[in-house]
Amino acid sequence: MDLKGQETRRRLIHGILHAERIHNQEELLKRLEKEGVDVTQATLSRDLKFLSVSRVPDGAGEYYYAVDPPQEPVQDPFIRDDLRREIVNIQFSGNLAVVKTKMGHAPGIAYGIDMLKIKDVIGTLGGDDTLLVVLKEGADRTKFLRDLTGEA
Repeated sequence: MDLKGQETRRRLIHGILHAERIHNQEELLKRLEKEGVDVTQATLSRDLKFLSVSRVPDGAGEYYYAVDPPQEPVQDPFIRDDLRREIVNIQFSGNLAVVKTKMGHAPGIAYGIDMLKIKDVIGTLGGDDTLLVVLKEGADRTKFLRDLTGEA
């Protein structure tokens, strides 16, 4: 069993369900396929159960999947170690940071950066091996890198 792939897939599912209204597993399977993730319905069911996904009414007589973020998320103490291991390169252009990662790790790295809640980060957008980090205008790049890696 590929635990890293499982974690990345579950993070992707969580991100999709947090950002979009998905009404059923078939719709979610198609959405995952768009992201290049091929998963069986049985595995998806286990992932939804693991993520404590629930179906809630949308007010129009239909239901959609909902994920509840923890009230006070506990930060993974090893998150920065994971980021340092998986990031290959970072280049800046204005208030944008282009982060190159090992193949298939960009969604997980984007999620990790989001979990760090770095003050100057507006948002992240991850592909397969590249992600874009949008920083606030005038953000200090060196401070961002310190906050990202935890190094002084």
